[in-house]
Amino acid sequence: MLYHRYLAEARSRRALTNVTSAQIAEALDIDPTQVRKDLGSIGLRGRGRVGFDAAAVADAVRHVLGFDRTNLAIVVGAGHLGGALIAYGGFARYGLRIVAAFDSDPAKTGKELAGCPIRHTRGMRAFITKYRIRLAILATPAEGAQKVADRLVSAGIKAIWNFAPTRLALPKGVAVRDEHISLGLAQLAHYLTD
Repeated sequence: MLYHRYLAEARSRRALTNVTSAQIAEALDIDPTQVRKDLGSIGLRGRGRVGFDAAAVADAVRHVLGFDRTNLAIVVGAGHLGGALIAYGGFARYGLRIVAAFDSDPAKTGKELAGCPIRHTRGMRAFITKYRIRLAILATPAEGAQKVADRLVSAGIKAIWNFAPTRLALPKGVAVRDEHISLGLAQLAHYLTD
């Protein structure tokens, strides 16, 4: 992931045609030998003093990370955080396409947010099954998150990106990534206390 981020940023700032393992290593504070090994493990070979074709490295890393494939996702919870996630346009470059949002609030359902339809949570299972959705983004309050996660898993969801401020208990075979925004804030607040 670090390689992808570095290459994307470097290529957006300037016309980068070649990149060396030393350049990548310096930018990411890792050993150049490790960079060569990592890139070699995905079939890339650099040329002495020239390095690697930057576009080929970027494409290979995107492929290994799965960013060259589109993953359809839903957002559960169309409040402020869910709405911000839906409206964020940068997910597409990582192969993520949010196709619908779900909420239990009747005042929100039937509307659109950034072009994304908001549906009632009663219809989640049918939608997930019909469109073969495997990824859900959870942006609900903590108190309802586990129950919603259980419903998502029973409907066939295989990965949950959890923005609810709680830890989820999920069965084996279901990936979860917890994003604790308050934890990040606490770390920064602690840093500022001296």
